[in-house]
Amino acid sequence: MATRALLSGNWYRVKDLRPRLRGHVQIHRHEYRGEAWYVFEDRVGGRHHRFNFASYRIVHLMDGRRDLQAIWDLLSTRIDDDTPTQDDIIRLLGQLHTADLVHGDVSPDVAELFERRRKHVRRKWMARVANPVSLRIPLFDPDAVLTRLANWMRPLDGRLGLMLWLAVVLPALILVPSHWSGLTGNFNDQLLATDNLLLLAVLFPLVKVLHETGHGLACKLRGGEVHETGVMLLAFYPVPYVDVSNSAAFPGKWHRALVAAAGMLTELFIAAVAFYFWLLLEPGLARSIAWNVAVLASVTTVVFNANPLLRFDGYYILSDLIEIPNLASRAGKHWQRLAERWIFGVKNPEPVPATTGERRWFVGFQPLSYGYRLYVAFVIAAFVAQQFFLVGVLLGLWTIVQGVVWPMLKGLRALATQPQFADRGPRIRAVFAAGAATLGLGLFAVPVPFHTQGEGVLWLPDQAILRAQSAGFVRRLLAEPGTVVQPDEPVLESVEPSLAARVSVQAARVEEMHAQIDAAWLVSQARVQQLQQELAREQAALERLQEEVRRLTLLAGTHGTLLIDRPADLPGRFLRQGDVVGYLRTKDAPLVRVIVTQAQVDPVRLTTRAVEVRLPQDTGHSWRAELKRGVPAATRQLPSAALGALGGGPVVTDPRDDKGLATLESVFEFELELPDELVQRFLGSRVHVRFEHEAEPVGLRGWRALRRSFLTLFHV
Repeated sequence: MATRALLSGNWYRVKDLRPRLRGHVQIHRHEYRGEAWYVFEDRVGGRHHRFNFASYRIVHLMDGRRDLQAIWDLLSTRIDDDTPTQDDIIRLLGQLHTADLVHGDVSPDVAELFERRRKHVRRKWMARVANPVSLRIPLFDPDAVLTRLANWMRPLDGRLGLMLWLAVVLPALILVPSHWSGLTGNFNDQLLATDNLLLLAVLFPLVKVLHETGHGLACKLRGGEVHETGVMLLAFYPVPYVDVSNSAAFPGKWHRALVAAAGMLTELFIAAVAFYFWLLLEPGLARSIAWNVAVLASVTTVVFNANPLLRFDGYYILSDLIEIPNLASRAGKHWQRLAERWIFGVKNPEPVPATTGERRWFVGFQPLSYGYRLYVAFVIAAFVAQQFFLVGVLLGLWTIVQGVVWPMLKGLRALATQPQFADRGPRIRAVFAAGAATLGLGLFAVPVPFHTQGEGVLWLPDQAILRAQSAGFVRRLLAEPGTVVQPDEPVLESVEPSLAARVSVQAARVEEMHAQIDAAWLVSQARVQQLQQELAREQAALERLQEEVRRLTLLAGTHGTLLIDRPADLPGRFLRQGDVVGYLRTKDAPLVRVIVTQAQVDPVRLTTRAVEVRLPQDTGHSWRAELKRGVPAATRQLPSAALGALGGGPVVTDPRDDKGLATLESVFEFELELPDELVQRFLGSRVHVRFEHEAEPVGLRGWRALRRSFLTLFHV
C-alpha cells in the first residue's frame, strides 16, 4: 500500500462533485467468511451490487452535502494501509454511476441515462433468450397474490411448519425401501408408455407451479418482494418460474438458502403425500396419477434442481452456504486471470478479490460446471432431434456457438484490444502456434494405447455340452450320471413314433420304386432312367430319416464325467432339438462367451491383437485368451442371464423378459479360447475381458465414436 500513489492527476475534474445515493437504493450488511460486505439493492432496477467495507466507508460519506474533496480530507486524516487513494475514489464513483446508484449536483445527461436504460433492458432480454433450450417469457407481477398467500401461511412459518414437513416426509422415506420393487418395477414401461406421457405432460407443469410458489412464499415470508413470474421453455416445454432475486439482499445466509431450497422442499412434501395416496389407492387412474406425481416431485428435483453445477436451486444453495456469492462468475474471472498470468505472461494481473478458501472452490467449480452445462445442452439437443431433427441440430449448433465459439471470439477480442496484452504479441502468437501444433499432434498424429473392455461368461466347450440332436421322447438313460464316458459312447435313447412311421412309409416307397424299375426294363429304357432318378431322391429322403433315427440316440462328444440334473425325471420327457440334456466334465479349458456393443464391435473384430481375461474370483491374475470366432450378425439375446441387468451384469435387458436374456439394444457375441492350464471352475460366472487393439490417435477414435453415436441415435 505504501508504494501506491495517493494523489491522482484527474482529481481536479471530480473533486467538487457532491454525490449521494439514489433514494431507491437500500444497503444491507452481509457477512461472508468472517468479513463484512455491503449489498446495495437497486429496488427500481431489481439488481444487487456487492461492495467491501473500504468502499462502504466512502459511500457512507456521500450524503449530497460533502464534495469529494471533503470526503477525501476525512478519509486521509490518518494515512495507513486502509486509506483509499484518489484513484480508488474515482474508480468507485465510476462503478456507482454505471450501476445508476448515485447522482450528483450536475445536470444529468438525459441521452446517457436513456442509453444505459436501453443497454440494461437489452442485456436482460439477451439473458432470457441467449440459451434456446431455456427461453424465459415474463407474464405478470405475482407480488400481491403471494402477499395474501403468505399471510395465510404465516402460522406455519417456523418450528410448526418444520415439524409438519418432517412428520410427512420422514415416514415416507422410511417406507419407500420396503415398497421399492413396486415403485420401480417395470419403471421404463410405466413411465414412457404413450398414455402415461400424456399424463406427465399435464402433471409436470402443475407440480412446477407448486415448486415456484414455494420459492415465492419463502421470499415473501422473510420480507422480500417477488415482481416477476412467467414461463420458461425448457427444451420448448413450458415450465413456470418466479424471480426471487430480491432474496439476495437478505442478511442471513440460511434465509437466502431457504428461499433457494423452498421449491425442492415443497416438491418433496408433495412427493410424500402422493406416495401415501399410491399406497392407499387401488390400481386405476387415481393411483397412476399419484405414482407419477411422486416420481416427478422426487426424481426431477433431486437430479436437476439439487445439482449445484447447473444454475438451478442447488447452485444458489451452495453459494449461500459456503458464503461465496457470485460463485460462477467469480470462478470464471479467476480462471481468466490464471490464463493471463501463466499462459500469456501478463505480469501481476489484477486478481479477483477472494480468500484462499474461495480460490480453491474457483479452481474446481468452473471446469466442472462448464463441462456439465455443455453436456446437458447436448443431451437435450439430442433428445429433441429424435423427434424434430432440424430443431435438434440447430440446438446443437447453437450450443457449440454459445458455449465454445462465442467465448473463444470474446477471448480473441480481449487479446487484441485490452491494454495488458499490448506488448505480449510474440508470446500470444507463440502460444497459439504451440497450442495448435500440440492439439493437432495429440489428436491426429500421436498414437496412444487403445483397448476395449467387456464382460463375458465362462462356458463349456461345445463338445462338452450334451444337446438333443433330434426331437423325441426320452426312453431311457444308457449311461449313469457320474460315470466316465468315452467319445461316441451312447448316453441317452429317445423315440419319435411319427418318425418311425415316416421311415416305414419312405422305405415302402423305395421298394415300390425298385419294383417299377424292374417292370420298366422290358418296356422303355428312357422310362428306366427317369425312374432311377426318382429312386435316388427317395433313397436320399430315406437316408435322412434314418439319420434322424440314429440321432435319437445321444452320443458323448468327448471324454469326461457325465453330469445330468435330475436324471430320474428324464424318461418320458419330450426333448426339442438343441435342448441341453447334461454336461461332461473334461480336462479341457472352458470357453468365454463375451458380448460387445455395436460401438465396440468393429475394433474387436478388426484390430484385436491380444485378449486378456480376469476371473472375478482371482482378479490378481490375468489369463491370455485367443479370439476363436464371432457371430457375424447382431443379436438381442444374451448367452447367459448373468450378463444381463437381472443377473448383475452390465447389459440392460427387456423388463418384459422373465428370463433376463432379451436385450433392448443389439449386441455381438464372440467366443474366446482359454489356455489349457485353466481348469473348468466357476462355470457360468462372469469374467472381465480386455481386448488390446493397435495404437491409434485419440482424434480419429473420437471422430469415429461421434459418428457412430450420431448414426445410432438417429437410426441412419
